[in-house]
Amino acid sequence: MNPVISLRDIYVKKRLTNITLDINQGDCVHILGPNGAGKSTLLSIMAGVLAAEHGEALLLEQPLHQWPLSVLSTFRTLLAQQSEAVFAVSVKEYLSFFSSETVFELPNLLEATLEVTGFFPTPLNRLSGGERQRVEICRTLLQVWPAIKRGEAILLLDEPLQGVDIRHQYALMALFQTLCNKGNTLVLSSHDILLSANYSNTVLLMKLGTSVSFGLPESVLSVKNLEHTFDCHFAVNKRDDFLDIQVCAPIVLDQMW
Repeated sequence: MNPVISLRDIYVKKRLTNITLDINQGDCVHILGPNGAGKSTLLSIMAGVLAAEHGEALLLEQPLHQWPLSVLSTFRTLLAQQSEAVFAVSVKEYLSFFSSETVFELPNLLEATLEVTGFFPTPLNRLSGGERQRVEICRTLLQVWPAIKRGEAILLLDEPLQGVDIRHQYALMALFQTLCNKGNTLVLSSHDILLSANYSNTVLLMKLGTSVSFGLPESVLSVKNLEHTFDCHFAVNKRDDFLDIQVCAPIVLDQMW
């Protein structure tokens, strides 16, 4: 199987160093790491919105910079971390901009997961942070919905759980698994280690712009790797099919007593 995304020796000054990895169709990849680890930069490289200073980034075996944006935007979508909403347009009007349908209608699967139709009459700039995040996720998926239905989409999401309540976090994780099982490829960044441990098939641990470990969650998320990455004490236990990870005190506190 040829990889959907292939990165070779990616380097961006002060952000990424020697990142090499392959992501296959249907993979559900979660990127974990502390602030400043390079997660957002790496997603931008994968999306083709930022060029590496050194190395090669391929999408479907073709250099990313060779893809026409008009073609790329039909199957690749990027959710960036949100800034303050400045638009006073209604949520329904905003979402309709990104739908390929002549008459806008929200797919049932998206409404069941994100529950945004209740916001339709509301101006975008009147939503809470979590409500707007759900709308932005909806917008991101709508942009490539025809490709999603075919199982051919590439979904790149930078901290999609930011500000989202617990119920909708778990609903989103279930949705993402469903989309990947259909053949779509998803890469997201997160700070929720427990969710990532149990709702991904691949994890990338990053620290200071480098890859600490990349592979199956139960292999990558070892006590040794986690403590090296986050400078915290961890307890990791496997219970049936559930990977239980407990975060303890930061290691630096040991030195202050």
